[in-house]
Amino acid sequence: MMMKRNSMTLLGAAILASGIFYVVNNPDLFTASILSLQEQNFIAEAWRDVAYKTNEGYVDIFLGENTETTKQINFTISFNKETITIDPENLSGQGTWKYTNTDNEILIQSTPNIDMDKTQSLIMLPFTGALHDILLSEATTDEKDLSIGSLNELSWHSE
Repeated sequence: MMMKRNSMTLLGAAILASGIFYVVNNPDLFTASILSLQEQNFIAEAWRDVAYKTNEGYVDIFLGENTETTKQINFTISFNKETITIDPENLSGQGTWKYTNTDNEILIQSTPNIDMDKTQSLIMLPFTGALHDILLSEATTDEKDLSIGSLNELSWHSE
């Protein structure tokens, strides 16, 4: 009986250690970008449908509080291919998406979850390179062009 308990304890410890090792070596599993109150207010006061910021190796795209989540939204992210490397294979966020990568742009078709949390990013696109060499250049639905706001100045001033 004692041998069985010790074996189970060792097995449990090994599984727990493996899990901790995996999480430590894959911190992106828990990456999320959340809007600050100042950023939420900026989006609302500027009447923006969409806002984005570039930080910590991600382009984060957020929807304004009044932007509909029932429709597909098309995003174009432009970048300088000499100074930016994007990683569309690790695109993440809320909802579903597909992308097309061209020479200096990535086109993302996103369908947000209807009940998405608009204080968290709709899309997170990993990249490496200079923050000022990548931007959200276009956001559209079938019906209209969406207004875009950059949160970068707010983020950089608060650091």
